[in-house]
Amino acid sequence: MDKKLALYIFKENRKLKRKIKELESLISEKSNFKELFTVKEACEHFGFSEKTFYRYRDMGLKVIQKSRNTKVFVKKIDIEKFLNK
Repeated sequence: MDKKLALYIFKENRKLKRKIKELESLISEKSNFKELFTVKEACEHFGFSEKTFYRYRDMGLKVIQKSRNTKVFVKKIDIEKFLNK
């Protein structure tokens, strides 16, 4: 009985550790969620040109644009994820 209990506790502990890691990643993602940049702000913050920004966009950088002729915004976390690929 003691071995079964120890094994059960070990498995549950491992599950909890995985869930904690998932929650930590969600929390860090959500804390950066509200930080939006315009194209100019993103270029200044990360140190690249607007031409490079649009090249990154063509390569798959996620941006937010409500309609065709409106401002382009990008989340800080999306830029960081893209640059860390």
